[in-house]
Amino acid sequence: MKQAIVKVSSKRQITLPASIYKKLGIQPGQKLLLEVQGDKIILSPKTTSYTELLAGSLKNIYGRTPEEVNAYIRKERETWDRALS
Repeated sequence: MKQAIVKVSSKRQITLPASIYKKLGIQPGQKLLLEVQGDKIILSPKTTSYTELLAGSLKNIYGRTPEEVNAYIRKERETWDRALS
């Protein structure tokens, strides 16, 4: 875990150290998510969309290979066809 000591300005602002800024790929004007957990402040890059946030959350749920995913889809479609008949 990388740590840094930062100073709070009279306007309640902090400056992110360049090494952390670059490592996280933070861009000027980007919004950050600030969370308070107990006596700690957690600052993290805010996702730009729900798609970004959820990307990968269903990984391998329908299969680990394209063949397994296709077999799952084929099986599901068969149940639809039976239900419509």
